[in-house]
Order: sequence, then C-alpha cells, then structure tokens
Amino acid sequence: MDVDRLAPLEAALEEEGLFSTRDDDGDALRIAFKSEGDRYFIVSYRDDPNFVMIGSGWSLPNGADPERVMRVTNALNARKKFVKVALWESENDVLFTVELCVATPEEVRPHFGRLLDVLRDSALEFFRELQA
Repeated sequence: MDVDRLAPLEAALEEEGLFSTRDDDGDALRIAFKSEGDRYFIVSYRDDPNFVMIGSGWSLPNGADPERVMRVTNALNARKKFVKVALWESENDVLFTVELCVATPEEVRPHFGRLLDVLRDSALEFFRELQA
C-alpha cells in the first residue's frame, strides 16, 4: 500500500485555513491551492518520494525586457533563502519554487507558513524590482 505522502501538507493547508484540490496523474501527486488570492501548487513525484516542490507561476508583463528579467531572476536566486526563480514556458512566465529533499513531508509541515511567505515575498520583490 502506498503511503499518502501529501497528507501532512494537506493538513498544513487546512491549519492555514486554505482550501485545496488534489490531482494524481500516475507520475506525480499534485495539490493546487490559493493563498491571499494567489495560486500555488505542491508536487511529489512517485519516482522520487523524498522530493517535495511548493511553488507558484506568474505571467511576465507584456514587453518585459528579457535582459532585465534575467538580472532580477539571478539577483533573487543569489539572495533569497529557499526559493528558486526560473523563466518558464518560452520565457513568458516566471516560476517560484521551494524544492526540498525530506525523509517525509511531515518535516515540512511546521515550516509551511514560512515557506508560503517566502514564495509570496519573492514574487512581490521580483515584480517590484522588474518595474523599478
């Protein structure tokens, strides 16, 4: 019987008062949820049960200067704790993720609020710096 690896993270979402939906495509378990109006996801891959990814994706503004986008992305990657920032989907979107290797997702549960905060803050900082 498979262990439900995402149950502790669903419990963390419930503790934060957040509604979530779950998807299982056979390769990965995914949870989608909203926090403060923004969409986030959690992914756990069946072939790598110790890997957990929490993230959000955003569209880049039309006409964003690609060189500026790269500078802001690189600066955040060098400065931020936990978060990885990447261009995605033909460089029209930006992805913010926290990628962890854990014995069990239960290890993430007490830190879940902090990880959401750092994802949210990173996106806000990215777009603020992009507009500056």
